[in-house]
Amino acid sequence: MNRMQFMLWLKRSWRLVLVTAGLMGLAALAGQLFGNYYYVKQVNVLSSKLEESQKKTNSLTADLNEQLKQNDYLTAELAVEKSAGQLIQQELKTEQQKLFDTRKELAFYQRIISPELQADSLIIDSFSISPGASPTKYRFNLVLIQQDKQRNFAKGSVDLKLHGFSGEKRDTVDLLQLAGFNKSDKAFSFKYFQIIEGEFSLPEGFKPEKVDVALKVAAARSAKSAKVDKSFFWPTEQPGEILE
Repeated sequence: MNRMQFMLWLKRSWRLVLVTAGLMGLAALAGQLFGNYYYVKQVNVLSSKLEESQKKTNSLTADLNEQLKQNDYLTAELAVEKSAGQLIQQELKTEQQKLFDTRKELAFYQRIISPELQADSLIIDSFSISPGASPTKYRFNLVLIQQDKQRNFAKGSVDLKLHGFSGEKRDTVDLLQLAGFNKSDKAFSFKYFQIIEGEFSLPEGFKPEKVDVALKVAAARSAKSAKVDKSFFWPTEQPGEILE
């Protein structure tokens, strides 16, 4: 079809062309309106879901905050109760220690003032181990009491043997030698009581088990020389007073 023929056809069919163009325009507009409607509907649905999710999130957040508050309260209450319990235990332990020290001190002076209550004239009252000036050092404290009715001086020498293990073999070391005592330091002479103490370090690899305390009492007046022995176990936990 040439241009002339096309122009004649267009002149005869211009109404059909306008109707067709109008219908196509209406179809396009209808499609656009339907698409916009569907889009708006989807947006509204998603908005509703988002709003619902936000409400659930807010509710869960509020519940979580409340649980955290309760947890903080319970934690604080537990900490207070624990602290109070520890304080009570510490106070009880302190009072028990005071009572123990008072009884021990009373018994100590009773043995001096009323020696008739004891069978021996010279006794080993106590022996204790405590932490020293450094983590590898220990302090020992030995208390001797003279109970002679005539209050004669007790004279003699003391020997401390520390028994234990070096590896898997039994071993014995001189505790006073570890503490730097010489022969004159081992001598004692007193009328009522005497405290012998010092600081020492254990040999490397040595595991202590017990301490043997031996007193050699020199002869005095009509009394013959004598020996006083006593053994004490090494503390298995925290160094402190060794009990017989």
